[in-house]
Amino acid sequence: MFYKIVISVLRFLVFLIFDFKAYNKENLDNTEGGLIVCGNHRAAVDPVMLAISTRRKIHFMGKKELFESKFWGFIFRNLGAFPVDRKGVSLSAIKNSLDILNKGGVLGIYPEGTRVKTGYDENNAKAGIALIANKAKVKILPVYLEGEYKFRGRLRLYIGKEKDYFENYEAKLNTDKYTEIGKEILKDIYNLKK
Repeated sequence: MFYKIVISVLRFLVFLIFDFKAYNKENLDNTEGGLIVCGNHRAAVDPVMLAISTRRKIHFMGKKELFESKFWGFIFRNLGAFPVDRKGVSLSAIKNSLDILNKGGVLGIYPEGTRVKTGYDENNAKAGIALIANKAKVKILPVYLEGEYKFRGRLRLYIGKEKDYFENYEAKLNTDKYTEIGKEILKDIYNLKK
């Protein structure tokens, strides 16, 4: 209930402030079961744009610093978000991710790990998302957001199609393979750019 109320308020504010449009919403709305949504990340409000564009609740992984304030930590947790330590292996974040996916939820992750305004660079790809997707046996859906966050700025969200990134891999995967898949995911995100 709290999530729905907040999303409704945010949806109203976004359409008031920005010229925002999401394309191919059905690609996300019509999915079922566990799914990871991955997008490019340029600004702190990117998760808002994605969350208001679908009927499905998205649980976002966010840097642990966002949860240090008691007030914001309470808000983010009640919206389904959870913290991740970007400096090392965050076992609690992996456990939370698998828990959400195994219960049929949607996990939102930004594979570059931080905000990137310079555009596509395959070296920004991380292995973690592929690892989580493989462990949970779920598909990944790429999204791409472009535009400027200014009053009445034109913002466009392009939603791709869910994809099984492991169908060509039979052997046990190592970190190098997971990083390779991470690069493929990142490429698919930026290929959505119109």
